[in-house]
Amino acid sequence: MKRYLPAAAAALGLTLIAACDFVRFPGDGGPPPETPGTDEPALPQPPVDDTGPDTERPDGTGTPGETPEVPGDTETPPVDETPDTPSEDTPEPGPQPEPDPEPVPQPEPQPDPELPAPVEPVFSYYSPGFLIPGSGTGQTQQIVHAPNIVFPIKSAPTYLQSQVFMPGGGVAGGSQCAASNYAYPWRDNFCEARSANRNSPFCPTSKIHQGQDIRVGTAAECNTVTRQAVAQRGIHEVVAVEDGIISSISTYNVKLRGAGSIYNYMHLNMARLAVTAGQSVKAGDLIGYVSNDFGGTPTTVHLHFEIMQNTGGEVWSHVPPYLSLVAAYERRENGPGEMLEPQVGVASAEEVMVIPEGFEIIE
Repeated sequence: MKRYLPAAAAALGLTLIAACDFVRFPGDGGPPPETPGTDEPALPQPPVDDTGPDTERPDGTGTPGETPEVPGDTETPPVDETPDTPSEDTPEPGPQPEPDPEPVPQPEPQPDPELPAPVEPVFSYYSPGFLIPGSGTGQTQQIVHAPNIVFPIKSAPTYLQSQVFMPGGGVAGGSQCAASNYAYPWRDNFCEARSANRNSPFCPTSKIHQGQDIRVGTAAECNTVTRQAVAQRGIHEVVAVEDGIISSISTYNVKLRGAGSIYNYMHLNMARLAVTAGQSVKAGDLIGYVSNDFGGTPTTVHLHFEIMQNTGGEVWSHVPPYLSLVAAYERRENGPGEMLEPQVGVASAEEVMVIPEGFEIIE
C-alpha cells in the first residue's frame, strides 16, 4: 500500500534542503563536518620535523626537500636594550632623598671693629712659688696682698730674680752683671733658703727669704753702677708704692707705713736718700736709688722689697709680694704679663742648685 506525504510536509523538506550549502553523508570522502555552535578556530597542528630532504606535509602536499612553513615560526626580532618606559599602569616610584647641598664657602671671620685688638704681653713670669730648683720650697698658693700699689721702681726695666742662686750670687758664682740676670721671665724667690732664723706663716719651711729681690736696668748699666763710688750711685729711682709715712730708717732699710701694710726697702744708696723718718709721702714720690748697701756685708746691686701685714692681733707677718709686684708692673707698663708654667722635673744640671755644706746665706 502506497503512502503519500502531505503536500505541506513535502514543501517544508524541500525548503530545509535548499537552506544548506550541501548535504553530507558518512563515507563521502569530504572534510569532517564543523561542530554546530562552535565559533572558536581549529587548534593548530604540531610542527612536523623538516630536517630530512624529502619531507612532505601531513596532507600530502609540498615538494620533497623543501622546508615547510610552520605556523607562527617567524624570525626572532632583535632585542631592544633600551630601558622600558613605564606605562600608564606602572606605579610611580616613591619620593627619593634629595642630595646634600654643596657646601657654601664661608667668608673669613673679620675682627669686630668695636672690640679692642688683643694686647701682646709686655713681659713674662713664672708662676708664683716656683723657685730655682734646689734653692728652697716656695709658696704656690698666693694672692695679690697689695692690689693697688705703685711699682717701686719708677721707670727702668726690672727683673725679679734670686741674688744668691743666679750669677754673681754666693752659691752660683760668676758676674752679677751677666746678661742672663737681665732677661725675662721673672722668678719668685720669697721663701728661698737662708741661714738666719727668718720665718713667715706663708712659707712651708723655716729660715727663709722674707721678700722679693729685684734687679734694675740692663747689664751695661750694672757695669756702670759697680764702677761708681758707693756714695755716688744714683741711676735708678725707687719710689713710694702708696701714700704713707716713712716710719723709720736704719743702716740699710727704709720703712714705709701705708694704710694697711708696711713696706721695707733694702740696699738703697743710704747716702742719697730723698726722705727722712716721719715724712709723709705720696705714691710715686722719690725715696732713693738702687745700690747694694748692706752695713758692710757684700751683696749684689738690687732692691730687696718686703710687704708686711697684720695677720691677726698684734702679729705682723711677711706676706708673698710676688703677685702684687706682677700686677703693679702691668699697670706701669700698660700691658699684661704672661705667666709661664715651668716644666717641673726637666731642669738641667746647671739649674739645680746645691748649697755647699757649711755655706752661710746672709742676704
